[in-house]
This record gives sequence, structure tokens and C-alpha cells, in this order.
Amino acid sequence: MEADEKVLSDVHLASENVYVEGHDYAVSRFWFTLLPNGSDDTIDTRSEETHRDGETDPDGDLVLTRRADGQQEEWNVLTIAHFLATELKDVGKQLWCGSLLLADYLIHIQGELNNKTVVELGAGTALASIVASFFAKSVLCTDIGEDVLRLAEHNLDQNWNCLLLLKEKNYCVCELDWTSSGLVADCGKYTQRKEDIDQIKDAQIFIAGDVIYDDKLTSAFFNTIYSIMLNPPSKSLYISLEKRYIFTLEDRDVVAPAYDYFRECLEALIKSTSDTGAQFHHQEIPVTFPQFFTYNRTKEMILCKIYTTFPDR
Repeated sequence: MEADEKVLSDVHLASENVYVEGHDYAVSRFWFTLLPNGSDDTIDTRSEETHRDGETDPDGDLVLTRRADGQQEEWNVLTIAHFLATELKDVGKQLWCGSLLLADYLIHIQGELNNKTVVELGAGTALASIVASFFAKSVLCTDIGEDVLRLAEHNLDQNWNCLLLLKEKNYCVCELDWTSSGLVADCGKYTQRKEDIDQIKDAQIFIAGDVIYDDKLTSAFFNTIYSIMLNPPSKSLYISLEKRYIFTLEDRDVVAPAYDYFRECLEALIKSTSDTGAQFHHQEIPVTFPQFFTYNRTKEMILCKIYTTFPDR
């Protein structure tokens, strides 16, 4: 694909967007529901059009009807600011189905997030970080580029208390450059602080949604997770992705090269050794858990768990 060619997420094709005057982004609302932890009940997701009123505040964010304290509400809603039809280098400003799949799974395993620090890698619009913040002790939302991080922080600020459960904010946003030799990068307001670095080192759970699309970035991603998961205690990474098929003259067939390269990197990680004794493992998680958000969950969508174990000391 040409460097300046634009791409559009399928999520946006099925979403109603409110365009914000004076800004380049649109705002969409995503309805979801919560079930008890581990429930296998099937969810009939609601259409956005059933609930859309289109009213926005001066910042362009959709005005929501909040439930009163103690009132049971079956449906909740997130408002996500995002961009449309971006160049490949800016796809993090869009919302992708992999992030919605990951958000579904976080709701499904919400009990595992209790009292845990969660770090999102390549957060983009921060949808998964928002959902993680409902259940985790703390969330560190990371990506690269001040404009992307500003968008992520905006979305977190707009949605952090949509369940009316939190007394104070339990998240922060900072840059994490996978291509950098160290953890620290200079990104103005979002430059890592010592406490951010400590959170990355001490986190038990890492998440990443739809970050596999470019081989160079995939290599950098695996180098990063090797570095941050190398030391005890044991850590887990949940990563969602989508097999994207293309026809190539070289193969004379329809192939999924980004996914194939992901598998190569994953196999190399599993075979790797370290001075800390860390052993990397992985398992593919069947995508049969309940669907809490409205999107097209296809058979090409993949969810993997990568985790470490350490020998007894």
C-alpha cells in the first residue's frame, strides 16, 4: 500500500458518528452491558441507533443520561473520540475490532483484574484501558506520539466513571516507544516518570489490541514484551488481532502475512532463554466468550495469552 493511502476500520462503517466542529475527529457511542464474572450467558447487543439522541456538549462529546447512585442499569455507554480514514502511520487514532474483542474479554475475566496493575501497549483510542480501569487497581495507558496520547487521555477522562463506581481516577497516560533502546522517551507532558517506569516493571497484566499490521513494529513489539516480562513475578499479556488476508503475486495465493510474521515472532519468543530463568508460554483463547459490545466478531479474530513462569528459587 502507498505511504499516503488511507485506510478505514470496519468498526466505523457500522457506527454512527457525530463530527465535532473545530476538530478533526468524530465521536461515537458504544453501548455495552456487564454480566457477573465468568458468566457464559449470551448477550444480545443493542444497536446504537436505538439510543442515539445526538446531543453534544461544547467539546463535542455526546451527552449521556447518568443513572443515580444505587440504581441498577443493564446498559452502559462509552463515548470514544476517534479519527476516520487515516494513513497507515495514524491507524492508532481509529478504533478497531480487535480492541472491542479485547474489551469483551476484559469484562469476561474482570475478577482477574482486581487489585492488579494493567498496562496497555499501543493503546490508540484507549478503549481497552477504559474497560480495564473499571476493574483493575490501576491502569497505565501507553502509546507513541503526543497527539495519540492526548486522544487516549481525552477518552479516558470522558469515560473513567461511566459506571459511577470509582471515587478517584486510577489511570495515567505515558509514552512507550517500542523502537527505543530504553523505556524512557521524551514526549512532553507524556514523558515517562519514575512512577510510570515502576508501574511497567511491577505490572502483572499487559494488554494489546490490534497492534499487529507492520512487520517492523511487530518485531519491536516482541522485543518490548521480552524486556518488560523478563523479570519476576510471573506476568500475562492478552493480545487480540485479526488475520487480514491479501493476494500476493509472490505467493500466488491469498495469505495473511502480518499474522504469519506474528506467529514467527511468537515461536521465537517461546524458544528464547534468559539469565532470569523466565520461560515464555502461550495459549490461544477460544473466541466463544460473551459479546458485550456491538461489532462484527468474525472467525478471523484471534485472542492469545502470552505468559511467563519462573523456576522455584
